[in-house]
Amino acid sequence: MKELTVFEMEEVSAGTFDELASRVAAAALGAVTMGVWGTLIGGTQSGANGGLLGFGLIGNLVGMFWGLAMGALTGAVSSFAMGWDKTLALTEKSFNNAIDGQFVPWAQ
Repeated sequence: MKELTVFEMEEVSAGTFDELASRVAAAALGAVTMGVWGTLIGGTQSGANGGLLGFGLIGNLVGMFWGLAMGALTGAVSSFAMGWDKTLALTEKSFNNAIDGQFVPWAQ
């Protein structure tokens, strides 16, 4: 019977601790990144209709927290599924686009 090398074991098992740790790290990075963008979009677009007596501001406040929660949740879940490399590439791309003035979050 052949003994497997460490490389072969990692390829066969696909559930190593390192893989899980990298996916958890990707989930944390994705939650922070998408939470930031969710807060930005929710806080600026929710109360865009305005209103009397400051109700537009209340809409902005609710949208800010809703955008934070939903952005963080969907960012964590999708980043866990994508893995570290793709999450890091998406995060770098989104922040570089924000710095360059080309930030369009719905086109990422």
